[in-house]
Amino acid sequence: MLTQQLSAFLYDITYSSLSSETVEAAKMAAEDLIGVALAGAVRPQGVIWNSYFSSKPGRPEATVWRPGFTGGLCEYAAALNAACSHVLDMDDVHNSSITHLGAVTIPAALAVGQKYHRSGEEVLAAIVAGYEIGARIGEAINPASYHYWHTTSVVGSFSSAVAAGKLMGLSREQLLHAIGSAGTQSAGLWQFLADGAMSKTLHTANAALCGIRSAELSSLGFTAARDILTGERGLLGAMTPENHPELLVKGLETGAFKILSNSLKPYACCRHTHSADYCAELIRNKYRPDPKHIVRITDYTYQLARDTVDSPAPATPYGFKFSVQYCIAASFLYGTLQDEVFTAEKTADPEARRLMACTHVVVDQRLEDLYQRDANRWPHRLEVELDSGAVLTQEVIYPFGDFNNPFDWEAEHIKFRGLTHSLLSAEAQDALISGLTRMETLEDINALFPPFR
Repeated sequence: MLTQQLSAFLYDITYSSLSSETVEAAKMAAEDLIGVALAGAVRPQGVIWNSYFSSKPGRPEATVWRPGFTGGLCEYAAALNAACSHVLDMDDVHNSSITHLGAVTIPAALAVGQKYHRSGEEVLAAIVAGYEIGARIGEAINPASYHYWHTTSVVGSFSSAVAAGKLMGLSREQLLHAIGSAGTQSAGLWQFLADGAMSKTLHTANAALCGIRSAELSSLGFTAARDILTGERGLLGAMTPENHPELLVKGLETGAFKILSNSLKPYACCRHTHSADYCAELIRNKYRPDPKHIVRITDYTYQLARDTVDSPAPATPYGFKFSVQYCIAASFLYGTLQDEVFTAEKTADPEARRLMACTHVVVDQRLEDLYQRDANRWPHRLEVELDSGAVLTQEVIYPFGDFNNPFDWEAEHIKFRGLTHSLLSAEAQDALISGLTRMETLEDINALFPPFR
């Protein structure tokens, strides 16, 4: 069975099986996510989540990523960190699976690693394994399932369960049962977007809880479906009849882990807008157009992007993060796409609304073909017409932060410091960056954070 084959592969992942490139990718993903989570923890949704979990009793077993770095029960800390990681829409993305794997892998890996005093090497191997199963399941159900199902939520319980299970020392058979229990709890619907509701962070929090619960139950002898993925009543068929079970195991023998095709986000909005956003940034930097002179913008792209982010009149403030019209307008008007431009005041600006109204999204067959041939390519081409008659054009296949156009450590540190400068002292930033960049040297992952308060 393909589920068993994949589970066995994940069980065999150890630090010694990771290339130096894979180790660096996992460490950078951890720094990226913790910075995003710290910033998310002080936003309104993060405050709600902190309030909710603060009412839950429990001994401190793992670090809560908020200013002050308090401690909490392992599963509560993991769920809270997973929720706050997904507040800003700046957490990482795996293109071909359409998933945000950091938010559903790293919180569980670090929390369970802290509870059991695992080494940095063990935590890094667990992170790589969590990314691997999440990406493979996402690829096997997408793009067909994406219309209804928030893939990050669907695969999140698997990623959390595998990361947690490896750090708990589950046997080969127990890991398979943890995967089975994770799969029967998978869920997450997109309907919340219609209301601009907060369910997206509930999805990642719940994934962490379900994953850790699945691993813990399995360690006690709890059994689950052995073929939860491809069985007659398994997950792939339940998600969509247009599933691709062969992708669950394709290329396992190459040792090229999926975390190497992971991307980091410079903009606080849906990744399907990012190539368009980068087009706007490049045009802005090269030509310095005055937004008042822009009379028409045409965004040529692939079908899934149009289906996901063609939103000329979002009904809620959160909906603007899924509006390519607004993201392009904000890039030209404000010169940034950080979280502060998605406020009610910024999105209501008359000039932003004018630019949105003159922005049109068109499916370009050539770009659609690029996407269909390689789901890692999310291309956009912008044509910006000025009132002088000039047309400024830019095409982007791989935006900055994509694994084909990646961050280096300097860019990642800049992002981390930018997100946390008002939350941590420079000394605290330096200490955390130092620990994360040398994580493999830590004998106990608890050394990464200050002592519990």
